[in-house]
Amino acid sequence: MDIHTFIANYQEAFGQHAELPIAFWYSDRMEASTEKVTGCLFKCMKQVRDGKTVSLSNETITCGGGKFYTGFTEMPERVPGFVSLKEKYKKTAEMVVDFVNELQIPKADKAYLHFARIDKIPSFDEVEGVLFLPTPDILSGLVTWTFFDNNALDAVAAPFGSGCCSVITQTIIENRKQGKRTFLGFFDPSVRPYFEADLLSFTIPMSRFKEMYHTMRESCLFDTHAWGKIKERIQLSQSGDVHILSSPISFPILPDIYLQEIRIEDAAAIYHAIDTHRDYLRTWLPFVDNMRTTADEEAFLRQVLSAPAERNEPIFGIWNQQHEIYGLIGFHFSDFDNHRTELGYWLLPEYQHRGIITESVRKLCLWAVQEKEIKRIQIRCAVGNAASNAVPVRLGFVHEGTERCGELLASGEYTDIHIYSILKEEVLANLKR
Repeated sequence: MDIHTFIANYQEAFGQHAELPIAFWYSDRMEASTEKVTGCLFKCMKQVRDGKTVSLSNETITCGGGKFYTGFTEMPERVPGFVSLKEKYKKTAEMVVDFVNELQIPKADKAYLHFARIDKIPSFDEVEGVLFLPTPDILSGLVTWTFFDNNALDAVAAPFGSGCCSVITQTIIENRKQGKRTFLGFFDPSVRPYFEADLLSFTIPMSRFKEMYHTMRESCLFDTHAWGKIKERIQLSQSGDVHILSSPISFPILPDIYLQEIRIEDAAAIYHAIDTHRDYLRTWLPFVDNMRTTADEEAFLRQVLSAPAERNEPIFGIWNQQHEIYGLIGFHFSDFDNHRTELGYWLLPEYQHRGIITESVRKLCLWAVQEKEIKRIQIRCAVGNAASNAVPVRLGFVHEGTERCGELLASGEYTDIHIYSILKEEVLANLKR
């Protein structure tokens, strides 16, 4: 099996911009230095989807269930009770124990579990399984291809389990017994915030992938009228009205913090950050009440990314090195004819008072005047929002005045708004490090 041949076939079938699947395998060699993943191990999939290799181990996986389902540890004593009483995924703790006992999770005999996009690995030789993150249309093609040479009722299975169980554990068990089942997953509500609302997981163990590799071009995915119509819709969704960021702009801010242009696939992470801090954020951000689902965030991002290049107002996620989002900062209300723009920002409370927003504003002001020929940058702050007002003051913005009743807050009250500005020559003179 040749990886490059498969990629060419896959992109021909699903479109040139179709997201490539992810391979995973065990070894005793660390392929990439990986920091601890706090919480769900699938938090690191954003890095993998961006082209980085991730090497997980007993030390870097902090979730007890994640350690267990990947074979690095025994099941923690609290798991049955947590799954039944806290998460309420099973009626009783005894049912959880029965499920785990029947599963017979194999112990990891290697030190590391690696994840990498298939274009980043040299061969399929050590791979346990291949993970796809399909939309419904792409999933229809993958499932139909799976059934092309297999009449088994469980050729596509969707067994209960956490994200790591349904994706990793089931696939490894199937592969090591040379089975033919493939697996639908990401039904676990705990894993869904880390992926877009319209994605599921579809995992093919290598024992089955070796067969399907040779049947792909024989299946409906090539030279059929029915799939041709679906492929047209897939390609339209990939490139239609949304600007594709093949290489999003990124800036380091602090040793462990960077800015990166938002993309559609960031919607789930952004929404999760908003939803888990809703009461705090809505005090000064009226839009929070309109963000009720990940789909709402996706709609907002599509609106931003659909602007013509010459009218693009980039918004940047504020990320740590584990690609966990801290907040957003970006441009809006721009007057391109007069070379004016405005910066807005929000930061989750646990990451404040570290200079993150100050350094982000500094960096984006310099970028705007040097790369976008912006003459005037404005920041508007509610008078009662002391932390927000401190940023332009600290950077030498000029307080031009106060707009009375400038914004209606979620509380139903109007707030006055302080107006600050800085000009190109002031940015170049005062904000360079």
